[in-house]
Amino acid sequence: MKRFIFLVLIVELFSFSFALTPIQNGWPFDLEAHRGGRGLMPENTMAAFRYAIEHVGVTTLELDIAMTKDGILVISHDPFLNPQKVSKDGQFIGDKPLIKDMTYEQLLQYDFGVMRSDYRMPHQVQVEKEKIPSLEEVFAFVKEMQEKTGNRYMINAETKVFPEIFGYTYDAKTFVNALVPLIKKYGLENTVMVQSFNWESLKLVKEMEPKITTVALLQNIYYENTLWTAGLKLSDFGGDPVKMAKSLGVDVISPYYKLCTSNMIKTSHEYGMLVVPWTIDDKLEMERFISMGVDGIITDYPDILREMLISKGLKLPQPYEKQD
Repeated sequence: MKRFIFLVLIVELFSFSFALTPIQNGWPFDLEAHRGGRGLMPENTMAAFRYAIEHVGVTTLELDIAMTKDGILVISHDPFLNPQKVSKDGQFIGDKPLIKDMTYEQLLQYDFGVMRSDYRMPHQVQVEKEKIPSLEEVFAFVKEMQEKTGNRYMINAETKVFPEIFGYTYDAKTFVNALVPLIKKYGLENTVMVQSFNWESLKLVKEMEPKITTVALLQNIYYENTLWTAGLKLSDFGGDPVKMAKSLGVDVISPYYKLCTSNMIKTSHEYGMLVVPWTIDDKLEMERFISMGVDGIITDYPDILREMLISKGLKLPQPYEKQD
């Protein structure tokens, strides 16, 4: 526990911003439900988000955002409607229309709560007639649950911006110009973390609102490409993606867990950045990374990780259904 307190002091002292992280919000470990906890419920749906907070007890809802033709931010991992996850009138769709080319009202004609058998996770509950959530709907839900419980839940929202394919998604500036005002509208500057492989969007978020926590997603196919790193060259930082992320002023790094090393964790902590790897579903790997000193884990199975963290005596939100 002393390590966590010490780390919080370092982050507060050396961070380029006044952003809050889950640790500073009172949680010694960040338990993030990947896409709402897709090992348990259909990914990126309100059913998943409700279950993660009300029945599991997570610190953070991890999710992905896209933008519609009429400028509405919605929750979707894919920039298109995926035939493996989306149906209409009881039948899975066959095409892949881009979300940016559809209005929000058009999207509401589709169902997102039943996964096709070749995509469905083993113990994942299917929920019929589940509609695509807007980001505003998620914000309203989390704010309501914060007020009801007194818990400081967080949202880790990934901007799905693809700079390599023209017209595939909106550009980073358009995305951020819609996202930051919405965060401010709900007063969630200390609740919403913005993560991305597209570091230009992280740079723009910090310029618009330094209080918002930014999270640099790390995977070599992205951080080795200047189109994804806001023009930063890995070679200028001695081949160290942690140093490169630090130069951008982010608060947290989130590496693919197979690329996350003890040295990466040590360097990040020395720079005052937290480390939350993705996506760890195996118990032994969860245990190994906890022992390595990461500050959180993104997982499809938040129930498994929660049980492990509780057994270590770490404080986590009480599931809402179990509160007095």
